Amino acid sequence: MLRHVLRANAASCGVFGAIFACFATGASAFIGDPPVVVLQVLGVGLLVNAVALVWTSLRTKPERLLILAFAVGDMVWVLATLVLLIGGIWILTLSGIVWAICVAIFVGACGALQWKLAPHKQ
Repeated sequence: MLRHVLRANAASCGVFGAIFACFATGASAFIGDPPVVVLQVLGVGLLVNAVALVWTSLRTKPERLLILAFAVGDMVWVLATLVLLIGGIWILTLSGIVWAICVAIFVGACGALQWKLAPHKQ
């Protein structure tokens, strides 16, 4: 089950990372008003994270701390999204708000499952 969660998380990171890195101007307009360079940097970071998630999902015995680090990163994403939404910062269009909420729910679910499914020390 953990492998599936990691791979679903990787797919999400890969898709949004590619969109942000390659189509930052259009993504910025769709979302509201985030700086294009912020989306580009975030996109590259998401692509790196996607590779790390896939690599981890392929390991026979993934390290607990690595899985927990992914979970914490997902929670940071959710909290950052909430701050931006509540503060009326960058995510300003209705489409951006809806997508941000949906992505935050998915990312939060991945984080919670990764936390729960992380292997225990033996």
